[in-house]
Amino acid sequence: MEAKGIDVSKWQGNIDWKKVKNAGVKFAIIREGWGKKSPNQTDKKFKENYEHAKIMGISLGCYHYSYADSIDDAKREAEFCLENIRNMRFEYPICFDIEDKEMLKLSNRQRTDIVKAFCSEIEMSGYYAMFYCNLNWLNNYLIKDELIQKYDLWLAQWGTNNPAISCGIWQKLDKGTINGIYGNVDIDISYKNYPEIIKTKGLNGFGKSNNSNYFCYTVKKGDTLWTISERYLGSGSKYKEIKSLNALKSDIIHAGQTLKIPK
Repeated sequence: MEAKGIDVSKWQGNIDWKKVKNAGVKFAIIREGWGKKSPNQTDKKFKENYEHAKIMGISLGCYHYSYADSIDDAKREAEFCLENIRNMRFEYPICFDIEDKEMLKLSNRQRTDIVKAFCSEIEMSGYYAMFYCNLNWLNNYLIKDELIQKYDLWLAQWGTNNPAISCGIWQKLDKGTINGIYGNVDIDISYKNYPEIIKTKGLNGFGKSNNSNYFCYTVKKGDTLWTISERYLGSGSKYKEIKSLNALKSDIIHAGQTLKIPK
């Protein structure tokens, strides 16, 4: 089952996810962050992209851009990623993006072990792990057979009609255009029904203990229960539904607070 998707980060700016959905996009892989834990290394558009795409019913995965130069570094990057995605749900994999030129100083063995370390941490935490690279990296800078036997591949290969190797997701264009996004955006094709696979296995936040009747929203400066209710429930007067779901004793909310919003 093929599905059309995109991958985005802060570099795409403010995205009109309604227009994106109407353009036929079924899924998006959004950047969560990069490197090890730092308040400045979570993608500043990550939560916004997650929340707005979810509202439009677009299936989501995420990716973490790596600078790891050791197994320990890769594990710390995985911990940072897992912290950022806590309490979220993803219908597509959690992806490890290995392509930074600084990592070329390492050996193929080291780079391969770094991919394994990150993906193993992700899997042990109940998520579906995947790795991303281009064809040159796959063939020349990683031990390909070890990785593709163990993890799904998100392959970057542009300017061709079909990917050169079997993969779960193919990034076919780096300069595509989609209504709702200003400028260029990567275009992807998924060859697996990841939402069905992931939900069936209870991964990526879809375990039995999760409540599927709400999504999580991070309060921003200037938000009130009324304005949030107006935005997501269609009427400010429905704010009591949010208040009740979150067991709030007061109408006062604070920036950075996480609220459950009824679907």
